[in-house]
Amino acid sequence: MATINRRELLMATAATGVVAATGKTAAASEATTRVPGVQLYTVRDSMAEDVATTLQAIAGIGYREVEFAGYFGHAPAEIRGMLDDLGLASPSTHIDGESARDNPMPFVETAAEIGHDYVTIAWMRPENRKTIDDFKRWAEVANRLGEACRGAGMRAAYHNHDFEFQALDGEEPFGLLLAETDPELVFFELDFYWTRFADQDIRDVIGRAPERFVMSHIKDMDAEGNMVSVGAGTIDFGGILADPVAASIRHCFVEHDNPADPFRSVAYSHQSMQTILR
Repeated sequence: MATINRRELLMATAATGVVAATGKTAAASEATTRVPGVQLYTVRDSMAEDVATTLQAIAGIGYREVEFAGYFGHAPAEIRGMLDDLGLASPSTHIDGESARDNPMPFVETAAEIGHDYVTIAWMRPENRKTIDDFKRWAEVANRLGEACRGAGMRAAYHNHDFEFQALDGEEPFGLLLAETDPELVFFELDFYWTRFADQDIRDVIGRAPERFVMSHIKDMDAEGNMVSVGAGTIDFGGILADPVAASIRHCFVEHDNPADPFRSVAYSHQSMQTILR
């Protein structure tokens, strides 16, 4: 598809009645304590083609917070300018574990220039997380990242999948990460879908250290265990987020790892979030 057609498509998405269908305007969203956010990995193909137009479409749907998963060749000042022009905030950015381990400072410096609050470890390659000792080393990596982030006025965070709840050498990696990371340096972004996929009770997981769970990925699951757009599945997001145990979760990013239609998915999820966050 030619770029101009892609732009027309995205702008049409943003200009449709999606925002009207939610019954909320941007101003109404900003009046709430939490506002709907989106992890931009959901629309990564569009981001790879045209970051500015993708962000315009996301803002047009009604989102006011975005979480990055790469900047697609744009300098920090360019990204900051795009966000400012659209009235978007970006509390967090994702980086892979190997980057945090090997040379975190360029990512920390970029994040500080853009204005993120958190630099979040999103993933480690399978060959680097085979044993519980591997996770002990990742806890050390997270602590070092936390020190670097603190020096730049930010904080480090860790985003889970399901594998952190699978015992290794008789120990649960997620529990180890909670125990061996510094609570003043490292916080957590709980992925609701992957936590449920691992047969964990989301409230119970948050209850292990409520003050450390400051962000969430709002991803839904249907009765068969498939990932679906928010509101099309079975997870009780509203009930969980209204529970006092979840009071420290300030940022809620919707996400779908592989949606058939990414913009339809994020628009549907945004509409659902109006009920979840009311």
